[in-house]
Amino acid sequence: MPIPTSDTVLLPPRLFGPVGWYAAMASGRRAVIDTAIRYDKRQKAVHRYDIADVRGPMQLTVPLGKPHGCQGTPTWADAAVSTHDEWWLRHRVTLESAYGRTPYFEFIIDRFDTIFRDPSTAPEWPTAIDIARAADEAVRSVLRLRHTTVAWQPADAIDGDGGKVTDLRRADFALAGQPPYWQVRAHSLGFIANLSVLDLIFNLGPESSFYIGRL
Repeated sequence: MPIPTSDTVLLPPRLFGPVGWYAAMASGRRAVIDTAIRYDKRQKAVHRYDIADVRGPMQLTVPLGKPHGCQGTPTWADAAVSTHDEWWLRHRVTLESAYGRTPYFEFIIDRFDTIFRDPSTAPEWPTAIDIARAADEAVRSVLRLRHTTVAWQPADAIDGDGGKVTDLRRADFALAGQPPYWQVRAHSLGFIANLSVLDLIFNLGPESSFYIGRL
C-alpha cells in the first residue's frame, strides 16, 4: 500500500493496527477513524492483530458478541467485547513469551494494562470500537505522532474545511517491500513484515516513530 499525503486521512478501526495503518495515520495533518463503520464479520482486523512468536506469525483475537438490540444497520460500536476464554490473560502471556526478550517490552507493556483485563471490570470499553480506541491511545502514547491530530468519530462528522480527504477505509495496509527493522528473532525467522505495531514498538521502542516517519 503506498502511503498517501493528505490533509485528512479517513481510516477504518483497527485493534493494535499494523505498521501500515499507523504510517497512513501519520501521513496526514489529521486522521479520522470512522466509528460508525458498518459491522462486517469478515473484517476481522477490527478485533484481531498479528504478532510474531517463537514459531513465526500468529494472530490474537478479542472475541466479540454479535450485534443485537440495535436499530438500523449494525456498526462495530454495536459489537460487545466478550469474556470468552479469558482472552486478556492469554494475550498478555503470549505477548510476554513473544517479546519478553526485546529491549523495550518491560518498559512498555504496562501501558496496556487497561486493555488486557477482564471486560466485566472495564466499563470504559464495552464494544469493539471502544477497545480499539483505547488500544490506539495507548500505542500513540508511545509513538507520539506529534504532527497528526487523531479523532475517533463518524466519517460523516468530518467538517467541510478539512481540505483533501483520502478515504482508506477499504485499504489492507500491507506495505509492499517494507523496510526491515530489528526484530528479536530475525536470526532464526528472518524479517517478518506487516505485523501489528506492537511488534515494532517492543523491538524499537522510542525509535518507532522515526521508522514510521520514513515510510
